[in-house]
Amino acid sequence: MRPMRALIFLTGAFLILAAAPAARADVDVDVRAGIYTDGSNGFLGAGVLWDIGQRGRWFANPNLEYVLVDNGNFFTINGDVHYDFKADAPFAIWAGGGPAILFSDPEEGDSETDFGLNLLAGIGAKEGSIRPFGQVKLIVSDDSQLVFAFGLRF
Repeated sequence: MRPMRALIFLTGAFLILAAAPAARADVDVDVRAGIYTDGSNGFLGAGVLWDIGQRGRWFANPNLEYVLVDNGNFFTINGDVHYDFKADAPFAIWAGGGPAILFSDPEEGDSETDFGLNLLAGIGAKEGSIRPFGQVKLIVSDDSQLVFAFGLRF
């Protein structure tokens, strides 16, 4: 039960911190799904995206992901930041990274919290009220993961 309380606390803190820029800038919301290749587990997630400077080239994109594992729970909280390479195109190509917190709570055995580093690259539409994107991410941690994600930004 203790890991669940920590997860609830961290999720609440994440949402408060993610909402803070809304008062000063345009903030987009995203929903995402994909696969964690270690174990071939699917995931569902959500995040926020906002411009953090240099004329639309640097973006903060904190997000949460719930991985669909058998026999337990697995969550990640990610503090991603990325740089857009194609500022004048109708699509964005980006690369970036950020800290990750991984929570594993198996039905049998002890719960674990692991810290990691995300390295990511992606491509997505820049225009429109609904913008699709795709991203590949490597989570470097004690149990490194390769993640493929597809999503929509609003």
